[in-house]
Amino acid sequence: MDALTDYGYPLLRPSLNVAPETVLMELLAQHDVRFLEGFPVVVAHMLKEKTLTWERKQWTPAGLPRLVAARLAVLFPLTYQLFKLFGLERALQQRVHKLALKCSLKGDLWVNLQKKFLESLPVKLDGVELSTVRLTRNFRNYVVHSPQQEAVEQQKYSLERELLLSYLFTPRQKELLRKRLKRQSMTKTEQEYFYRVVKKRLKALADDKLHEMAKQLV
Repeated sequence: MDALTDYGYPLLRPSLNVAPETVLMELLAQHDVRFLEGFPVVVAHMLKEKTLTWERKQWTPAGLPRLVAARLAVLFPLTYQLFKLFGLERALQQRVHKLALKCSLKGDLWVNLQKKFLESLPVKLDGVELSTVRLTRNFRNYVVHSPQQEAVEQQKYSLERELLLSYLFTPRQKELLRKRLKRQSMTKTEQEYFYRVVKKRLKALADDKLHEMAKQLV
């Protein structure tokens, strides 16, 4: 429970630095469904930060305990479905797909799991029942809309906005824009320059017809 926080699925306690494979094996050995339904979340954060030894070409699940191997055969395909559903990076999808192929059973397992996932039906797993609805909700809450992800997206947006503003305004003009947004006081000279130069450019940017034309041209 302590270690799950390191990989994006906090439950009750502070985190510890534990090897990802150890975390996954202990997670898969649990009988509390809350842990098992967090498997895709933990895998997503692990793959973003680390390369698992399980991804090595020569690795197979043959040496794992029977219970762990059997659960991997179900949870990795389900994890792959979640990666696809929420459109995670192609490279991450490919990595979890390879892990799923290594661990999944032969036959119609993938087809059956995909059908249950798409129909939001529960999946039985060695004496416990996984809710595909909760799996999806956990993934959305802890991966897609996690505070860490939102912070990254906000930083990305800020950098993109700064770059776009640089195409239109000088550093001095951008400083005046920030002052105006924050309602900070400006000197008389700054005010005059803002209304004489900067505001005219802003009015052009705010024009709906001009904006529509720009969208058609880019």
